[in-house]
Amino acid sequence: MRAFLMLVLALALATPALADEIFYQAAFGANAIWFDNNAKPSDVEATVSGSASLSPHISAVASAAFGFDHSYVSGAAGLRFTVTDALDKSFGVGLGIERYMSSEPALRPEEWAPDVTVGWAPWVKSPRVSLIARGAYGLDSNLATALVGLRYRFTKDYVEELPQ
Repeated sequence: MRAFLMLVLALALATPALADEIFYQAAFGANAIWFDNNAKPSDVEATVSGSASLSPHISAVASAAFGFDHSYVSGAAGLRFTVTDALDKSFGVGLGIERYMSSEPALRPEEWAPDVTVGWAPWVKSPRVSLIARGAYGLDSNLATALVGLRYRFTKDYVEELPQ
């Protein structure tokens, strides 16, 4: 596991050298989240998230959430690899690994978790609004979480041209 994390870190550090530009974006939204073995949503969360593309297919991602029913604050940061067309702004699938942190570790354990994320912007007239779904598996706790949510991207695509 440690070797895998070192490989991911090395890729994150090396990919800006391969990219011509970095895209930044930020969004806020809401999630329904299911913790391991629950049939109904375990909580509803308000979220803020951001990403920076390090290359067309690799992004640094981070998010923070507040759970209303259980009154927790959680966050995550990591890397996501886009496995679909990186230029398609309306649909994407990503495989990632994130470090989860929480004010309630008994509910949301603090651990590394690989995840699969799907994002879809189905409304042509509202391209900043997207639907997301994410499944994650905690490597220490062996607990699965799943969420579905709605995001509103409040930034335009900010592009930083890298020096050649």
